[in-house]
Amino acid sequence: MLKRLKERTNDEKIRNQMNKRINFIFGVIIFAFVAIVLRLGYLQIAQGSHYHQMIRESENVTVNESVPRGRILDRNGRVIVDNASKKAITYTRGKKTDQEEILDTAKKLAKLIDMNTEKITERDKKDFWITLYPDKAQKRMKKELELYKNGDISQEDYDQQLRDKIGEKDLDSLSDKDLKVLAIYREMMQGSTLSPRTIKNDDVTDKEFATVSQQLSDLPGVNTTMDWDRKYPYGDSLRGILGSVSTPEEGLPKELTNYYLSKGYSRNDRVGKGYLEFQYESILRGKKKEMRYTTDKSGGIIDSEVINEGSRGDDLILTIDMELQKKAEEYLEKHINSLRSQGAVNMDSALLVIQDPNNGDILAMAGRQIDTDGTLTDFDIGTFTTQYAVGSSVKGATLLAGYQNNVIKPGEQMVDEPLTFQGGLTKRSYFNKSGSRYIDDTEALMHSSNVFMFKTALKIAGIEYYQGMPLPDDITEAGKKLRKGLNQVGLGVKTGIDLPNEVTGQIEPLNDNPGNYLDLAIGQYDTYTPLQLSQYVSTIANDGDRVQSHIAKEIRKATNDDSIGPVKHKITGKVLNHVNNTPDQVAQIQKGFDKAFNKPEGTGYKSFKNTVVRSAGKTGTAEVFQNGEPRVNSTYVGYAPADDPKLAFSIVYTNQPVPEPWLPGGDLGRDIINYYFGKKDS
Repeated sequence: MLKRLKERTNDEKIRNQMNKRINFIFGVIIFAFVAIVLRLGYLQIAQGSHYHQMIRESENVTVNESVPRGRILDRNGRVIVDNASKKAITYTRGKKTDQEEILDTAKKLAKLIDMNTEKITERDKKDFWITLYPDKAQKRMKKELELYKNGDISQEDYDQQLRDKIGEKDLDSLSDKDLKVLAIYREMMQGSTLSPRTIKNDDVTDKEFATVSQQLSDLPGVNTTMDWDRKYPYGDSLRGILGSVSTPEEGLPKELTNYYLSKGYSRNDRVGKGYLEFQYESILRGKKKEMRYTTDKSGGIIDSEVINEGSRGDDLILTIDMELQKKAEEYLEKHINSLRSQGAVNMDSALLVIQDPNNGDILAMAGRQIDTDGTLTDFDIGTFTTQYAVGSSVKGATLLAGYQNNVIKPGEQMVDEPLTFQGGLTKRSYFNKSGSRYIDDTEALMHSSNVFMFKTALKIAGIEYYQGMPLPDDITEAGKKLRKGLNQVGLGVKTGIDLPNEVTGQIEPLNDNPGNYLDLAIGQYDTYTPLQLSQYVSTIANDGDRVQSHIAKEIRKATNDDSIGPVKHKITGKVLNHVNNTPDQVAQIQKGFDKAFNKPEGTGYKSFKNTVVRSAGKTGTAEVFQNGEPRVNSTYVGYAPADDPKLAFSIVYTNQPVPEPWLPGGDLGRDIINYYFGKKDS
């Protein structure tokens, strides 16, 4: 009995101890819970407004950073324009970063990197001197400060008068170290808020890059990154047509600022400035890297995060064949020098266009401007931005206009003879200055008969020629009919090339000037571009389709390496119109072009008689004046093979000497045909 009582007493003691422990634990939990509730209440009620204010003063800002542009390649995958990566040091200005903070960072950075000071202006030096010595500056402006406070002078006037009081002696006091700091400081100050500004990206050494990277924590806003430049594996070849890209310092070019801002660009974005880089900016620009910056209440950057890595631009594939382009440039320069040695010392430009006549693909475009001493300057853009009187090369279009208006028919014969008009005006063909002979339309092209074209133009005006006849008073409607025929093959209208600044040519009114109307029929009145000539001869070569000229072929998706990605979009030349002629009429022009190059009497026979494949085309000579002296523009248009054209070309030489002798400018076309179809240089 006593033993059981003792055991019960021990059990109760243990149970009591356990209850005390549990009660203690529960007490601690309740106390902690009460403390948490009280703390939350304090934070929400007493400190809630404070933390709400902190949240409002901390801001997430997304900023776009530049990425490399897409490449430009030729039709065979050869890279024409690429990106070369290079080290760069950038600065991102906080929302409330003041000048003093920026200057302090510039001083620190100046100890770590070299900086070119050539861009510093006198105005920069004066402003920097004021920043370095504000007390000295203020002492010089006591009177002006009083006027400013009283509202008698503006802030702008005050600042200008202060600069005027800073002399050469003050500026000479700036040391080389000061100038280096200034060079960095001015770049930092030009940056937009929370937008990275390139401080240095040329010749950044490995040591500079590493040193700055190691000390970024002590350089607020400074960062080390990789930048890029455009590089050109083919050197200056096609450089004018490729265009250029603005620098990081330049950002949006002044002349294009409003245009790009309207499209959502930032002022410091690098963009295409001309021609292909400008035309295909939306393709080449890529998707910019997006950074999210978190700023504190003072505007300082306290954190950053990459939210989108971005990607380089898509690749642009051109219709250009760079091997043919290089050969075309080589041949062009060779023949310029040859013609100059034969007397063409006043020739001031030479231009060449090569294309596929069936689809509008431009295979090569080359141009050179020629100085009086023979110095050559690239002028590829001149093939579509300049226009010239081109002479007899257009006579195929004149005959097509005659067929269209039912005033002549294929195979028609006319008498080639000197034409005399009332008032003593005489017009004649060069090949037949005094005789009289029957020729048909194909022979008119072979001999380059002016008279056949004059009589055709008179027929379009509803007039049959007779000796001593007066010229018509009003040729307005006849001029419209003739020009309509010329337009249908691409003369006097834009080709549709996918490049900016294409010109139409000089198309003057025709109403009461019948002499000019007759000259229009032989290419002596309106002016055309070399590209228009190429489209014209291509229209004849492909049986009558005027196909839009284009230099871009495909858009390819960007890849992460140097491979060419899948096709995103094909660019083809659409048919702009078909000539209002029958197949037989177009074939008749082709026969005449064949005779001009392959018959001994043909004007192009000497140059084109032995091409590796049979070729066809037309030559032209336009009378012009240079500084009051008579000169000629020599032109050549053609295609090959004659029976199944795969290549068409146009050549324009400006301001050559008046014949005779006839200079062999057509040899350039011969060399192009022979190279393209596989024969070695002849």
